[in-house]
Amino acid sequence: MKIAITVTSILLFTTQFIRAQTVAERKIYEAYDNIVGVENTGLFNGTEFTDLFLNTDGTYRYFKGYDYVRGTINYNGEFYSNVLLKYDLFEDNLITHSEGKLSVFNVKLIPNFITSFSIYDRNFVKIAALNLPLAGNGFFEEAYLGNQFKLYIKHSKRKKDKPLKSGVQYQFSINNYYLLRVDGNYAVINSIKDLRRALPEREDDIRKFYKSYKKLYKANPDSFMIKLITHLEGLSKPSKI
Repeated sequence: MKIAITVTSILLFTTQFIRAQTVAERKIYEAYDNIVGVENTGLFNGTEFTDLFLNTDGTYRYFKGYDYVRGTINYNGEFYSNVLLKYDLFEDNLITHSEGKLSVFNVKLIPNFITSFSIYDRNFVKIAALNLPLAGNGFFEEAYLGNQFKLYIKHSKRKKDKPLKSGVQYQFSINNYYLLRVDGNYAVINSIKDLRRALPEREDDIRKFYKSYKKLYKANPDSFMIKLITHLEGLSKPSKI
């Protein structure tokens, strides 16, 4: 009986010691992260970024504004969450920002190290080696992932220069296009005509949908394309008996 009590006491002491040690280690790591900062991790493996086109007419080169937002990223085989990110649509680069106490800088991440990222509750993946004439670094938003169709949006912006007496003013405008995957093959979609060409057997369905949602197509092409592909996917499902 005494032996049993002794063994039990030892086990309880050992468990409490391990728990205390784990808590202590976690506090040490948290304190270390606060001192060192995320900028000293593998995420900050890139080059310093400077925006040379700040004198704009109120437009911007980034995805949804100038500000950094919290997001996630898979970078060089590591996953990082709650990271400050900004997506440059003009040069198709992802930028992060130092929060360190000793320095403040912007880092352009290495495109080949990025496999996916998420900002504004939107998921982006890197699609490369498709043997298609695609500009940029291959970052696409996963807009719709169905069984038959997969639609990706290539967010992009073009720049226009306007000479002024005081210098040059820049204007950025949206220049998106789409990537449609059907039966393992990809097609670049820049217009309704391209979509009909990619899906000739669905031409009538596409024409009818476009006729009904022409205003949406002009006002918000991204929403139109997602709605259309979702509609086509629904028509592809076998009828219930």
